[in-house]
Amino acid sequence: MIGSTGPMMPMTGYFNSRREARGWAEGNLAHWNGYFTLRGKGEVAFDGETVQTRPGELLLLAPGHPRRYRIPEPRMGWEFYWLHFRSTPRLTSHLPWFDPATRWQLHAVADVSLRVTLATQLEAAHHFNLTEPDLPGREPIVEALLEAFLLRVAAAQARPEGAREMDPRIEQVLEQFHCELAAPFNIDRLAAHAGLSRSQFCLLFRRGTGLSPQAYMEARRLEMAAHYLRTTAQSVADVAEMVGFASPFYFTNRFRRRFGRSPSDYRAAPQGAR
Repeated sequence: MIGSTGPMMPMTGYFNSRREARGWAEGNLAHWNGYFTLRGKGEVAFDGETVQTRPGELLLLAPGHPRRYRIPEPRMGWEFYWLHFRSTPRLTSHLPWFDPATRWQLHAVADVSLRVTLATQLEAAHHFNLTEPDLPGREPIVEALLEAFLLRVAAAQARPEGAREMDPRIEQVLEQFHCELAAPFNIDRLAAHAGLSRSQFCLLFRRGTGLSPQAYMEARRLEMAAHYLRTTAQSVADVAEMVGFASPFYFTNRFRRRFGRSPSDYRAAPQGAR
């Protein structure tokens, strides 16, 4: 079982499955549970109902409903931050999410850069839980961090005026890319998958994202690489592989160009200096 049923609330955590078939039961049924997926795909089964969650989605589960969890595609895996929390007056007054009769909800964040920011917020809450478990006032501090995360997810769902319209064929390609960040992507193959010519595909992709396919995919891979460098002890070579760079040397070159320092220097820098 992943999570905590102990008395310390709220709680956060991080899980990363790499090519591992795994299932577990129930989790924390006494409180609200959230799973914010960074990579891969997860599945939750209730009595007679199954829901899957993908990158950029917050799966919110109400207390009191037994369920089972599964990683449906072990090769793809499932990477997520989890949170166990009580609904607070601030949350219930601002969000219509907290009806215990609604067993599950999916709340999607389309902006991948914002996903990384949100993951960093959960990382901060998790780090605080790990390093300051006995600090007086720990609970309201973590509660405030999780409230900010949930409210920001809700704000991201309301598309701002003037936001770009995304062709559904491009959305399908982006979903595939975000689920399999490390997979090789060929522009002609992606265009064919979308049922478009190369020129149509590139035009609609740029119209929807503001970037060319190559620039978008590299930017997202480097953003996730920066996240892994901050939050894991994986080697630079492993991080490069996790985000789809076959050559650690090429990865280091592109990372330095994007962030102004090598991956090793980025990892070693104080958080405020990154």
